[in-house]
Amino acid sequence: MVTLRTNHSQLKTLIVCLLLLVIRPVLAADWNVSTQLTMQTTYTDNLQLTRDNNLGEAKKEGDLFFDVAPGVVVTGKGRHLNLDFAYSPQYIHYLSAQADDQVNHQLQMNAQSEIYQNHLFFDLSFSAQQELIDSLGVAGRDAANPTENIQTTYTYSVAPNYKSRLGSFANFSFTFEKNGVFYSEEGGNSSGYLNQVNLSSSTAATALNWAINVKNQALSFEDETANTIAQEPTQEFNSATASVGYQLNERWQLMVLAGYEDNDYAALSETSGEQWQFSSIWTPTMRTRLYLSAGHRYFGWSPSLEWTHRSKHSAWTASFSRAVTNAHAERLNNEAYNFKDAFGDIVVPDTGERLTIQPGTAIPTSLNFINSQFQTGYAVQARRNTIGTTIRYLLREYEGMAQDEKTTGASVFWTRKLTGLTTSHLAVSWDKNQRQNSILSNEQKSVNFSVDTGLTRQLSARTNLDLQYHFLDGEQYTENRFTLGLRMTWQD
Repeated sequence: MVTLRTNHSQLKTLIVCLLLLVIRPVLAADWNVSTQLTMQTTYTDNLQLTRDNNLGEAKKEGDLFFDVAPGVVVTGKGRHLNLDFAYSPQYIHYLSAQADDQVNHQLQMNAQSEIYQNHLFFDLSFSAQQELIDSLGVAGRDAANPTENIQTTYTYSVAPNYKSRLGSFANFSFTFEKNGVFYSEEGGNSSGYLNQVNLSSSTAATALNWAINVKNQALSFEDETANTIAQEPTQEFNSATASVGYQLNERWQLMVLAGYEDNDYAALSETSGEQWQFSSIWTPTMRTRLYLSAGHRYFGWSPSLEWTHRSKHSAWTASFSRAVTNAHAERLNNEAYNFKDAFGDIVVPDTGERLTIQPGTAIPTSLNFINSQFQTGYAVQARRNTIGTTIRYLLREYEGMAQDEKTTGASVFWTRKLTGLTTSHLAVSWDKNQRQNSILSNEQKSVNFSVDTGLTRQLSARTNLDLQYHFLDGEQYTENRFTLGLRMTWQD
């Protein structure tokens, strides 16, 4: 049983009150409901991912395990509500006595509701998913291996916001957000709030546009010994910026931003100072967009890139950013289920699929770090084939200690429709995680290589049969896994 180190009664009361706020617009929305049930039988030759030992002191042991995952996906699109909801409790029973049975909760809820006549809005999100405790520790493809290096992370975000038009001159908005991140096993549970005021030019204005933004954010981290929210450590982030942009033509827009940041958190260098940024947006077509910016903040240069290009049968995206963040913000941005595919099309998540554990997650502490991240992906559809690839790079430079973390990875996938009822898939991925202490000049690393392949046969309109093979080559350990699964879906 997963136990959260937080006040359950307060959290439950908060959830009930917030859900009541969206009942009225929910009733007016158009609903799509998908109930799902997945049953799988799996054999693995290395259940606990035991490290290979030349001395023979440790031997990997195989096991047969069963998992059952009922799930529900609800999407609603209405005049006053947009809702995406997916939840599945995954129950795993191990045939031998090597591990206790476990239940993994997997949840993603995103709701945007209009409460009052184009003025008062309400955003709500919850998530639950499994992650690594130590990114350099023993890591499997998913949470099925009982390695004691897996925990469940819970997040929530509640954000009422007010918007108003000041005649035809400007738009005003105010947002208050309350959020939290909680860990089932290890890590600094945290809660935070965000106040943000924005004043911007009206869309009916001329080619010249402007905006003024003031933001205040605070984080509190749990004192695990006292099991209460401690007064220290706390962090504060304050900023005020003003920007001016000009639409040169239908394709080009230029912008300049200036401001000041006043932050308070543990660091070995400055945490406050001026900021400026020059940026441009190029949109040659409705399917292509390029955003480029060059800027400077108190921690140094802060360039960014956003590129999207979509055609009828392909999609290409790329992004780069350098900013200060922390594990709290990183977890809030991670979603358990995606409701859009690589082409931007709306999809119904398969709740029975074992969610892949994200490699290279940040240490679950209160430390802030300079995050430099690049990712690019390309996917193409051609007749019966869909092929895609992703390349990613991430560097964390911790400000409270002399430590860096680096993650490099690449993956390729290929699905092919063999017949009208049979589909094959193949996915290959490689990840390298490194942790380096610049003072002690020592480095730790882990490298994982995996191959996933299989066949899916549609038995009826509601039932599919899956046969899958998974191979994992980790740091000093390997695993071969065979899975036979039955998936059933009822769509309303």
